[in-house]
Amino acid sequence: MNSQLRHTVLPSGFKASGVCAHIKKSAKLDLALLYSERPCVAAGMFTTNMVKAAPVEACIKILKGNKPVRAIVANSGNANCMTGARGSKDALTTAQAVASELALEPYEVLVSSTGIIGKFLPMEKIVAAVPHLVSSLSQEKLKSAAEAIMTTDTFAKIVTNSIKIGGKKVSFAGIAKGAGMIAPNMKHATMLAYVLTDAAISKKALDKAVEEGVTSSFNSITIDGCMSTNDSAVVLANAAAGNKLISVAGRDYDVFAKALKMVCLELAKMIVRDAEGATKFIEITVRGVKNSHEAKRLALSVANSNLFKCAMFGSDPNWGRIAAALGAVDSGLVWQKMDIALNGQPVFRKGKPVIFKNDGFLKGHLIEVDVDLNNGKACERVYTCDLSYEYVRINAEYN
Repeated sequence: MNSQLRHTVLPSGFKASGVCAHIKKSAKLDLALLYSERPCVAAGMFTTNMVKAAPVEACIKILKGNKPVRAIVANSGNANCMTGARGSKDALTTAQAVASELALEPYEVLVSSTGIIGKFLPMEKIVAAVPHLVSSLSQEKLKSAAEAIMTTDTFAKIVTNSIKIGGKKVSFAGIAKGAGMIAPNMKHATMLAYVLTDAAISKKALDKAVEEGVTSSFNSITIDGCMSTNDSAVVLANAAAGNKLISVAGRDYDVFAKALKMVCLELAKMIVRDAEGATKFIEITVRGVKNSHEAKRLALSVANSNLFKCAMFGSDPNWGRIAAALGAVDSGLVWQKMDIALNGQPVFRKGKPVIFKNDGFLKGHLIEVDVDLNNGKACERVYTCDLSYEYVRINAEYN
């Protein structure tokens, strides 16, 4: 896998672009386009928030139709959420403008937005920028597209990967945005993620692979415990690699699903590393649990604990905050059997505190939390960050 930026990172048959439509107050890029020269099988997962942005509703409707998709257009600086009938019309108008310029049907264009909630899109600016957005399409413009979907992000998040399936090279390229308002819970994941691949794969197989990939990546991260109204993860596959069609079972599917999962996980980790004001990247593993669902709930309870996150910001090995967060979950936990370790240092073992020397072993950027309930075989891992003064400042000033 390659997470370094290269001039040409797109799979065969794909192009990308990013331009400034002046949606943001700054002159930064804020309108992105991903385009396939061939029809794509598409799969996606979206926020389970009861308040869904207009473009999310539009994407869900299109993907339910099981028709080929050719493009994704996304803007930053405005979420187009809680904007009523006008917001829905604006999402459609955006798709129509791109479709017209590319000689496509509107249902072949997915739409995404991210930014401030409750404001109408400046449609005259977006429509005016579409011709330049389309004319700028290139195999070498994925970085521009990645930058155009950024809000409070500090760097463009791009991951590429390539594998062999049936002797054919199959490539992946993924981009994502997200630094705050991150606690995705995407059903069958503010955070946006798009992965493009030239694999030939059936719709049923892609749906399955995307659900598996998102579950272990984007749905396993949390920055602040706040679920966005716009969370979206979409994968397009255009079959340009020429491999034998991948079905829902067999070695080819396993190889594809593993590669997609790796791309999604690397993008998800980038989001956590870029968390607003974060100074620590925290990996929480909960093992020895009866089932994976319970293990995930326990891990996320720790990851979403503000007290725990504040302790990690202060490099304080306060295992009591971990234990309290675990105990808040209705589970089979028996604290007298539990083990807790921080960065490999046991701090609690079989119901008793461990005496240890605090020589600043949590002062580094990476913190690994390992919890063993000694009550089963299931194990789950989630990723989060600390809670800093800077996080509060950024979100107090976000408007």
